Amino acid sequence: MSTAPERRSILPFVIGGLCVVLAALVWQVIPRQPAGLATEEIPTSLEEASPMDPVAAAVEKVRGANPMAGILELKALAEAEPPNVDAVIELGRFSIQSGQLDKAKERFVQAIDLAPERAEPLVQLGMLELDGGNPAEALIHFERAVLVDSTAHNAWFFQAQCHERLGNPGLALAGYQRFLPLSPDTIIEQAVRQRIDLLLQNT
Repeated sequence: MSTAPERRSILPFVIGGLCVVLAALVWQVIPRQPAGLATEEIPTSLEEASPMDPVAAAVEKVRGANPMAGILELKALAEAEPPNVDAVIELGRFSIQSGQLDKAKERFVQAIDLAPERAEPLVQLGMLELDGGNPAEALIHFERAVLVDSTAHNAWFFQAQCHERLGNPGLALAGYQRFLPLSPDTIIEQAVRQRIDLLLQNT
């Protein structure tokens, strides 16, 4: 028969497992299209990419049969004068996919310097820091993302994740509660409610 202390000893593992699953769900809903473009504006094929959307055309190439050609086009856009911020962000994303995390950080920092009013590179950089085991540094980026763009809803969730890892359950709870009405779908909403319930039980 399990005792109360035994149940408490299992709780951190349950919490940790739910954190990982929930973070993955929220991370998947972060837009993957070039920042600033509405979904309906993104070409569905290279042929449909208009001259006004060079980043979308390059991304299509990267995802197609000739990825290096697309990467070279993105680099040219990123190194143009002035640099194309969307191209810089996309290069950061592709650097993550290829495991070049230091290069990804460089790209997101570059995008932040070029467009400090944009939340997306801040969230991307925060995720790299969080995944790298630096929740305090990640928290700075997520807090700044919300300040520059109040619609960066996922930043509230990741702020809560940071506070959990930093041992601030009250602040984590507040972050999850702030994010809850903004959750993009029912599955994530239910998972966030579970996180809130576990925190309430453990405080």
